[in-house]
Amino acid sequence: MKIERIKMSGGENYSVLLGSDGLPMPYPNLFVTLHHRNKSDASNTCYIAFEHLRYFYEICSFLNIDLVERCRSGEFLKKKEMETIAKWAKSTVKAFREHVAVNKAKNIIVLSPRKNKLETARATLVINHRGDIESSTAYNRLTTFSKYVGWLEQEFFPSKKSTTEQKLQQLRPRKYSPKGHSWDHDESYKSLTSPQVLRVLDVVRPDSPQNPWKNESLRFRNQLIINMLEAIGFRRGELLKVRTEDIKTNPNNGLRYVKVRSEVDQYDERLDRPEGKTLGRLVPMDKRLADMYDNYLINHRSNVNGAERIPYLFVTHHHRGSQPRALSSAAVNKLCREISEVVGFRVHPHAFRHAWNDKFSAHADKRIAEGKTSESKSESDRQKLMGWSEGSRMAKTYSKRHDDKRAFEVGLELQEKDSTKINSIVGAYDDDIDW
Repeated sequence: MKIERIKMSGGENYSVLLGSDGLPMPYPNLFVTLHHRNKSDASNTCYIAFEHLRYFYEICSFLNIDLVERCRSGEFLKKKEMETIAKWAKSTVKAFREHVAVNKAKNIIVLSPRKNKLETARATLVINHRGDIESSTAYNRLTTFSKYVGWLEQEFFPSKKSTTEQKLQQLRPRKYSPKGHSWDHDESYKSLTSPQVLRVLDVVRPDSPQNPWKNESLRFRNQLIINMLEAIGFRRGELLKVRTEDIKTNPNNGLRYVKVRSEVDQYDERLDRPEGKTLGRLVPMDKRLADMYDNYLINHRSNVNGAERIPYLFVTHHHRGSQPRALSSAAVNKLCREISEVVGFRVHPHAFRHAWNDKFSAHADKRIAEGKTSESKSESDRQKLMGWSEGSRMAKTYSKRHDDKRAFEVGLELQEKDSTKINSIVGAYDDDIDW
């Protein structure tokens, strides 16, 4: 099975799930069309749904489960089968495929559901948990699995009442950590600390001996990419949609700014077309960032033959006569992986957005304490700069995480202060000690 990206005649990007015979699989494609595309979900959202369904079919194939035939006959998934599916949903695809390969190499036959239940449980519950994934990913996988199975059952056997969808959803892990404990160990929240951000910014300096790129123009392009992600808190898709014409100077005060586009560009020829999930907005650029932009545009991008025909700021810098193209999402992911290999910790585009919000929260606290703003105004500023609508849950999530961390630090500071006092007097047994 494979997922193939396609571009429709109207310019819309979409995907199709192909079976082992190379033909579109009817039911997964119909499901994603009805439940995602027709509800105006982004093409990347549809693609992720296809990834979940492809993995679901791989798990079912390993367990000898023919979903369509089972639904047609009314023989819906059993409890042990759902438990096994849920366990594999919490594992990486790589770990699952390695497990399948080992079983095939050993010529182990996976017992079918017709074998006795005890043997089936023993055969299917042996899972290597070293491949566990983030809880939010497993949650989303099982959500897709459950909705797809529930839809199939209803389509093929509507006369039989089923609870498969509900039971599979009950097996989902927490999407996020328990309320009130999200600031530290929340797997759904991957940020970079201030020292990590500074380390990355130092590595991507064009004159850094640790810079992973040999080509000079790539060094200046990638430095601008990372610094724009860090300073503005861009989403990756927003960054890749920036056009050269979107960075302007305000004639009234001479300040530079960038226009962040929200609308989908139907004329964007990239197969994996970047899409924005937030509102359009104007975001300021300070002199440091503006100078990086000017340097890249004038001294490096201009040297790429054919770059003038590409409206987007970031382009490929190939040689040997190959035509330049607008930079892809995969290319940005790749450069982040290359940085990760140098710095020794994981760097990914969205981590800079989280780090930006951490930095904003600390700055807002300082301005509130100085009487320069209020809490409500600072959160309104956050929403506008991030492109969130008024009352957005995301703004509240970032704010709450910062509040939780601050409360933790205050509590620790209070304990340490008391401990210093206690250590100085406990054992003195002085009745006159005044607390």
